Amino acid sequence: MLEIAGINEGLSEGINEGLNLLLGYIQRRPGMRTNALAKRMGKPVKTLERWIARLKKDKKIEFRGSKKAGGYWSLK
Repeated sequence: MLEIAGINEGLSEGINEGLNLLLGYIQRRPGMRTNALAKRMGKPVKTLERWIARLKKDKKIEFRGSKKAGGYWSLK
């Protein structure tokens, strides 16, 4: 069981690090869309979509503008 706890802890730390990295990126470059963020950060779009959903749920970012031209902005 201790081994599983270590794996879960490692995964959790990696996710939190990714969330913090994404939030910092959005704070420095507000208004970017998911595809542009994924390309600049070198991460898969699906990963960024999961991280964005988590940050939106935690009320740390929001999407502003139209579906075609809008982007993500930090609320912190």
